Amino acid sequence: MPDALDDQRERLLVEQIPRDPTAFRNLYDLYFGRVYSYVAAKVNDPLDAEDLVSDIFLQVVKCLPQFKNQHPFSFAAWVFTIARNTVTDFYRRQGRTFDGLQWETLDNEPDGIEFDHALIEQEQAAELNNMMKLLPERRREVMLLKYFSGLRNNEIAQILHLDERTVASHLSRGLKDLYEAYAKKRSIERNNP
Repeated sequence: MPDALDDQRERLLVEQIPRDPTAFRNLYDLYFGRVYSYVAAKVNDPLDAEDLVSDIFLQVVKCLPQFKNQHPFSFAAWVFTIARNTVTDFYRRQGRTFDGLQWETLDNEPDGIEFDHALIEQEQAAELNNMMKLLPERRREVMLLKYFSGLRNNEIAQILHLDERTVASHLSRGLKDLYEAYAKKRSIERNNP
């Protein structure tokens, strides 16, 4: 199965689902990793993330007739709209709001160089998380959908009810903001050894 489908191929698979269960399996295989990455980046507990992803795909199955009959969205935009709403509901039920990307902690402690490499990656991820928290919420969400979920700008626009040019602007400004925050941090580190 390829990493991405064009909208026409997606729609063909969606139409085949009632007659061919493997069509849904193909879509599930294509989207599972992307949906899980998106949810895991927003939810701290891996078990919660797994439960939410299961809920998301259950909603996809239940609502598939609505998608086929009512939505001009691409299948990806529709799935990630469900994912975004599911994560929002998860936080709402807990009386909390999403405040930044979540990063996996080290599950085991490998020896030597592997452990050092894992620690460096974890520190870099934490640094990126801190910089992402500086972005306005909408810009952070656009960046998350683009770089964690692999969505196209037009799909992000559909999910967030934005113009595609606004999405492009958020991405451009978000990358610029992250670069500036990174450059500022490195400058401070060089001047204060």
